[in-house]
Amino acid sequence: MDEFIVGVDGTDTAHRAAVAAADLATKCDVTLHIVTGMTQRGGREVSAGSDTWHLDPLAQAEQLLAGLRTELSAPAITTAVVHGDPAKSLCNEALRLEAGMIIVGNRRVQGASRLLGSVATDVLRIAPCNVLIVHTT
Repeated sequence: MDEFIVGVDGTDTAHRAAVAAADLATKCDVTLHIVTGMTQRGGREVSAGSDTWHLDPLAQAEQLLAGLRTELSAPAITTAVVHGDPAKSLCNEALRLEAGMIIVGNRRVQGASRLLGSVATDVLRIAPCNVLIVHTT
């Protein structure tokens, strides 16, 4: 229960949620576990003309987490890249770590899109612990 989980995906909304989560983790003196999800496995090649690039989603996810880990301040920070549905992955991490809270941003939680669903709404439905939705808009 001495751990908060925040989900990030590289968006400004997720970044603001991570900053708020780090602040709360510091105030509560708990570990912050930063999680990002991937839906695809393995890399792929992208070509344009004679140039070819190898895109590696795992490396990109790890780079995102490493950047946040150095930027944010909390009593302790851990990270994980998880595979699959973002909401289910966050909740599975919360179960695995027996976390006290999942923290997510409020992107697409308001207005008509609320009816279509969002990660925050899905986490609210299935979370095994408290959920904080950070007002990021």
